[in-house]
Amino acid sequence: MAWTPFIKKPYEKSFSSDSNRARMVFINDNIKAPNMMIIDDEKNNLWTLPRRRALEIAEEKWLDLVQITYDPVKMLSTVRLTDYWRYMYQKWKDEKEQKKKQKPREMKELKLNYWIWENDLLLKIKKAEEFLKDGNNVKIFIKLKWRENIYAQKAIEKLMKTKETLSQFGKSQYETPKKEMNWYSVILFSK
Repeated sequence: MAWTPFIKKPYEKSFSSDSNRARMVFINDNIKAPNMMIIDDEKNNLWTLPRRRALEIAEEKWLDLVQITYDPVKMLSTVRLTDYWRYMYQKWKDEKEQKKKQKPREMKELKLNYWIWENDLLLKIKKAEEFLKDGNNVKIFIKLKWRENIYAQKAIEKLMKTKETLSQFGKSQYETPKKEMNWYSVILFSK
């Protein structure tokens, strides 16, 4: 006689991508491993039992078996003996807390000209310095139009000067500015 859950509990099931597949949670009868290592909510190892006996114990205690990991070599699944809804709520809270702690790095852009005056260049460098101190990455570029391409060497020199000035706050991936279509750019990553 197969054990059926007391309340029909949906589990996340998605076939669209690997990221969604990683979020799938198997519970009770959906766990197909022949042997199960059971742990409790405090992460203490309780028993290693065959699948049928583990399901019987969960039914007796009115709790669920939630699969944490599966080892295909040993044919052993690590499961937690807990209430499914409490487990999912705690998992959701932990993920939310992790997202809160992560600060996304933004890519800030500064546009220069090959003929920029020294004062203006210093202001742009100061602004880039602030961005780098805040933990953001900075892309500094000079766009050349039509006949301005003959001044490409001046543009490269301005970018190199800017890169050297900001070297204590950020590091660049390349030694020289990168040429893209009709502009030159330097990307500085905050330290």
